[in-house]
Amino acid sequence: MTASTSLPLPQANWSWFLDLDGTILDIAATPTAVVVPEGLVATLSALRSAAHGALAVVSGRPVQQVRSLLEPLRPAAAGLHGLELVTPDGLRHGAKKPLPPVGNLRRNLQETVSVIPGVEFENKGATLAIHYRQVPEAAPQLRRLVKIAVAKSRGFEMLEGKMVFEIRPTGIHKGTAIREFMSIAPFCGRVPVFAGDDQTDEDAFQVVAEAGGITLHVGENDDTTAEWRIESPAALRLWLAEAAEALKRRM
Repeated sequence: MTASTSLPLPQANWSWFLDLDGTILDIAATPTAVVVPEGLVATLSALRSAAHGALAVVSGRPVQQVRSLLEPLRPAAAGLHGLELVTPDGLRHGAKKPLPPVGNLRRNLQETVSVIPGVEFENKGATLAIHYRQVPEAAPQLRRLVKIAVAKSRGFEMLEGKMVFEIRPTGIHKGTAIREFMSIAPFCGRVPVFAGDDQTDEDAFQVVAEAGGITLHVGENDDTTAEWRIESPAALRLWLAEAAEALKRRM
């Protein structure tokens, strides 16, 4: 993993794929407490223009949340780790295969974790998240309980992120979303670039690397396959702003 002091020079033929929480936004105490920094939407808009539209946000949040947070940009986006997709023309796409029923797993997990004060259960519909940022000491107990519940439910897998356990249908991830984006205009034929910060982004790092693209990890983590590193979301936002300006001058 290369240090951020030697990040590659942005190129006009890149397709930009950006994770949201912990990547272009700072992590907050709860998902609803995130703050969109002043100037970020303008930066993303300028970068999208410089890339002729080839910019998408790829997140574990629902697409509607992603696009609402970044108003008025309303970017192309993949939500729920790739289960939802909105293309640059605004068309929505759902999962391409039937999803396993989540009802029993949702009820089981919600009831199980409710006995641990400070744990937040997030129902995203087809995916679930259990946040324990308020009670980090609960991680071992939660890990055991979630693993047991997921093992009893066919078709789901657990991913361990930053103070969160994500539960999603097996075989669908941010990498599959990026692969789908790269098959359509204006992304196709370009070099994919993906910035992420968490274990839930590793699938995307792998897909982008296999396509000969640029992988960029935000924050401290030696256990990543990303080739490049930048120290924080604030540093990434600055780099993106500089990239947008540099690409604009070359147009």
